[in-house]
Amino acid sequence: MRLDWASLLDLLKSRERFVLTSHVRPDCDALGSELGMAGILEALGKDVRIVNAQATPASLRWIDPDGRLESLAEQVKPADLADRDLLIVLDTSAFAQLGAMADVAKSMRDRVLVIDHHVSEDDLSDRWFKDTSAEATARIVYEIGLRLRVPLTERIATPIYAGLSTDTGGFRFPSVSGESFRIAARLVDAGASPPAIYRELFEQDTLARLHLVGRTIAGARTSHDGRVIFSSVRQSDIKEVGAVPADTEDLINLTLAVNGTEVAAILIEQPDGRIKVSFRSRGPVDCSSLAGSFGGGGHKAAAGAILDGPFDTALAQVTEAVDAAWAERMAEAAV
Repeated sequence: MRLDWASLLDLLKSRERFVLTSHVRPDCDALGSELGMAGILEALGKDVRIVNAQATPASLRWIDPDGRLESLAEQVKPADLADRDLLIVLDTSAFAQLGAMADVAKSMRDRVLVIDHHVSEDDLSDRWFKDTSAEATARIVYEIGLRLRVPLTERIATPIYAGLSTDTGGFRFPSVSGESFRIAARLVDAGASPPAIYRELFEQDTLARLHLVGRTIAGARTSHDGRVIFSSVRQSDIKEVGAVPADTEDLINLTLAVNGTEVAAILIEQPDGRIKVSFRSRGPVDCSSLAGSFGGGGHKAAAGAILDGPFDTALAQVTEAVDAAWAERMAEAAV
């Protein structure tokens, strides 16, 4: 953990013009943390912009009813951000995960603050505020608002609840504690609606998405007596069922739900030919270490990386790495 509350709060109070950003392919923890942080800073009278490298996925636009989320892919130019006093990077600690916003971060090298809960990191900043025990970056944002004595409003509570909920798998992951539920209750009391958020997150599937789910599950294979499961999504799969890239989100958690599975890996072919690999574990296998061997990162229970193609080569590399991690786990268990 890198937690210096006094320095963080002094820094936030002393700056006036902020730009917030997060990783490419943003999820609810990334977007919810940005929007929650923006609401907190604006309650202090600050000037805040939220700019990501990519446009907000269509499936997550509900989280931003006021249209606060901007992107370099749409209307914003890096030069438009030259007047910002501080760039806050949320929910990632690596240049590689910022996409085009990495160049902005490099140009503002002395004005970058990282707020994150992931283990892995590079030289993104000299200012770190990290709590790797936090179940979500949204949890850290909540704590910041609490210490700044900013009243919780529905506008702040809803995105923070969405981030906390999704990064805990609906409050079912091992990272969840009693305090997770107590915070969730406070967010609900402030206006966050669990039924509405659940509906937006999990009851908006298209038929194409369901077809992609079926194809992915049908192609899954297990090894090590069913303890390890692999699945994949090729660009041809996405096109043939009429799905969109965002439809691949959360597919790995469906495979991890297979009875007896302890480790899951999924490879998703990207339009540029690279391969996004995600790892999940509900045992001693360390996903962060697995992803780190490919230049990625994350948590012990969930991590990911981007590999160069071709696909078959990436699949062989990932299979070998998972098999080695499993063999190490078995060796340790035998001691």
